[in-house]
This record gives sequence, structure tokens and C-alpha cells, in this order.
Amino acid sequence: MEHQPISRREGDGPSLAPVWVATAAPGPDLAPLATEVEAEVLVIGGGIAGMTTALHLAEAGVDTVLVEAGQPGDQATGWSGGLVAPDYIRHTPETIGPVLGRLRGERLTRMIGGSARAVFDLIARHGIDCDARQDGFYTPAHTEHLAQNQRSYANQWQSRGYDVSFVEAREARHRFGVDRYCGALRFGEGGSINPLGYVRGIARAALKQGARLFAQSPVEALAFEGGRWIARTPGGAVSARRVVLAANGGNAALHPALKRTVLPLNVIQFATAPLSASQRETILPDGGAFTDKVPYLFTARLDAQGHLISAFPMSFLVNGGKAHLREAERRLKQHFAAMPDPRVDYIWHGLAQVNSSFLPELYDLGGGALAIQADNGRGIGINTQLGIEVATAIATNSREQLSVVPRTPHPIRLHAGATLLPKLLMSMARMSN
Repeated sequence: MEHQPISRREGDGPSLAPVWVATAAPGPDLAPLATEVEAEVLVIGGGIAGMTTALHLAEAGVDTVLVEAGQPGDQATGWSGGLVAPDYIRHTPETIGPVLGRLRGERLTRMIGGSARAVFDLIARHGIDCDARQDGFYTPAHTEHLAQNQRSYANQWQSRGYDVSFVEAREARHRFGVDRYCGALRFGEGGSINPLGYVRGIARAALKQGARLFAQSPVEALAFEGGRWIARTPGGAVSARRVVLAANGGNAALHPALKRTVLPLNVIQFATAPLSASQRETILPDGGAFTDKVPYLFTARLDAQGHLISAFPMSFLVNGGKAHLREAERRLKQHFAAMPDPRVDYIWHGLAQVNSSFLPELYDLGGGALAIQADNGRGIGINTQLGIEVATAIATNSREQLSVVPRTPHPIRLHAGATLLPKLLMSMARMSN
């Protein structure tokens, strides 16, 4: 199904809403919670993690209620770039072993390595309309030293049976339309989606399986009373034996143990006007999506309408809407010779939650409560996998299938000051870019 984007009028500035609002398939019509209900499991948060958990619980026959403060995908999911990246942020299949232990490390590697496959399999199984493009995810190398390391990383993934390879510099220049890289690590099962369309499609599938979903129902209080969890919203309440907190950064407001466990990574996402035919001959001509390893990172992908979607991390050096727009245009011109005068049609604020380990976390809050926490910029694939695994663990009453061992939350030391660290680091990186 094709969806016509909301076009801006000539002379207007760019839309401040994510491009996905204009291009995603409509979501289901969800009512607010307006009464008191009971369920076996309550899921709080209607992003990818929460919706995937609710869907798979319902498929397993578990009576499930999900409440979302706004509409499905309103927050981090709908603000993201839609990249499906089955890769670690800071680790490799070999370096994760000394951190977690060999067996736990290999299990996590299997989960992350298979995360893109889980996304695209879910899309195919439920016929989700979300511009799914399984045409590869790349991490370009900007130095020969990094390129050499990435050749080794490719071998580590290949030895475990994954479609990962290293693309040499000449081929990388052709695939990206960018001259500044020395090659790129390619994850063949990765790609991109319309993230808002994805979560809306999961919501539709969950409803068909019998999950009860409520929108515009922020949880104002959550308490464990008499062996059950009670969540109160403006219009009603949910009583459940078990609860899954999947509100990501919002989890801290739901349970005191989750305060100060993540840091905000603020980014500016933007989408250009649809590229011309000549531009599409040189910019990502074979599709695919990439995020480089430069500290002041650059990312790019195309959607069905021909928008080039990119992002840059927020810093203390680029402030305000006009400055953000100038920076978006500067970065496009810096990378793509075919875009000497780019036009940005959409520009919006995105937010990822990161933790000190840069690894996915499950937190055990006691009383049958789990929290899915910290996407670390890999939320689409990892949150899909965690949602599937958490649902399986609850349905079978066994944690054997969990790739991430639940643990007690530990606040980040000096959290108030640490929240400024991502912007400070990006400011330093911006100065050297």
C-alpha cells in the first residue's frame, strides 16, 4: 500500500514532525482506559518493546493488557531513524565474552545477530505495512586502522554463521555515493523500516490475537498490593499478576529503582525532499542503510518516497531550530557531492536512552515485574527480540530463553552530571569534524 506524504508548501520551513507521521500506514483506533480491568500481565508502554511483548503474550494465550500514555510509537519509536542494525555498539562477538562470560556472551551474540531477522520475519508473518527494506546495514570505516579491525569483526560474525562481510573502499564509494570512507562492515540481514508503521502494525496484530490495548492512558501510579500490581490511569485502573515496564526512559517515573539508570542521547533527525532521479543514481543506488563510526556520527538511508533520512547528535555548539537546519544541510553537502544544495523537508528531535554498558538490560523489580531498559540506539531489532523473549519467559514461567539475564537496577554514579556527558562528548567531536 502506498501512502502519500504531507508535502510542505513552497517557501515554508521544514515540518517539525517526523517524516513517519506523513508516510506511515494508519494505526488502530485505540480508546483510553475508562474502567477497572484485570489481566494476567500488564504491559506499560506502546513502543516496539511493549507492543512486541503484548503480541507474543497474546499469541501464547496469556490474558494481556497494554496501556500507552499517548498513541503507539509516539515517543522514541516514532522519533527514530528506522534503522535495523544487528550489531553491537561497543563490542564484538569476541570481546563480549570476557565481559559477560563465554556462554552468556555467545547467547547475547546470537540474539543481537538474529535481531534483524526477527524484525523482518515478524513483518512478513503479520503482513505489516512499514516500507520494510532488508537490503543491508553498513558501518563505514573512516580510517584504515578501523577498516582492518572491521575485517576481523566480519570474520567473527561469519564464523558464527551470519551474513556479515567487509566491503572494500571502492565498492563502498559506489554503494553510498560518499568518498570519505575506507570500506564498511556489511550486515546482510539488516536494513530499514518505517518505525511508526512497524509499531502500528504490531498493535493491529496484537489486537487480532486478543490483547487489550489502551491509548492516551498514562500511568499515574503503580503499586504492588496484595500480590498484584495496580496501575492507575486518569480514566481507570489495571490489576495484574505480573507487569512489564517497556516505557524506556519513562520507566524511571514508574518505579523508584529505575531512576538514574539511563542517560539521554539527543539527536536531530531529518529527511530531505525526495531525491531526483540523477541523485538516486549515485546516492545509495543499491539501497541499504549506514551509520558510520566517526564520533560525530553520520547516518543515511532512503525511504519509499525517495526521502534521504539522516541524523546528527545534539551538542552545545549547535542550538535552535535555524542552527539545526543549517547543520543538517552542511552535513549533507559534506558527505554527498550529488547534493550541493539540499532541501530538508522534515526535521525533528529524536531521543535514545543509553546506559554505561551500552548493552541491552532487563531489570528484575521483584513481585513478577520486569523492565526492558535502554535501547542504546539499536532499539528496533533488540527491543523486538527482547519483547519476544520476555513474552516467552512469562508464558512458560521460565527464564531459560532470555538472552539478557535480569538483574537488579544500579543507578549511574553522579547521574545529574552524567546526563550532560553525551552532549559534551558530541560537542568535542563536532569541533574536530
